[in-house]
Amino acid sequence: MKVEFSEHFWKRFEERKEKAPVEITRELVMETVEMPDLVLPDPYNRSREWRIKKIKGYCLKVIVEVMSDKILAITLFFDRRLRRQGLCG
Repeated sequence: MKVEFSEHFWKRFEERKEKAPVEITRELVMETVEMPDLVLPDPYNRSREWRIKKIKGYCLKVIVEVMSDKILAITLFFDRRLRRQGLCG
């Protein structure tokens, strides 16, 4: 399925890659969207999913909206809550 990225996503990507605990690349983002280690429903928006990749003890979370013809990546960040819950090991 085609993957598109919101303007907000690219702003956050640029901000977070500078301060990230592990390197964030476009390839890693695509892998997280297309082949996540974990997919959780977004409890705040039923049309969105949390796509999560476990990386060196951290959880990279990409929030996406799955549409009939594409996946729209909304934002990304390292989720400390999931890490504290032990889901990133």
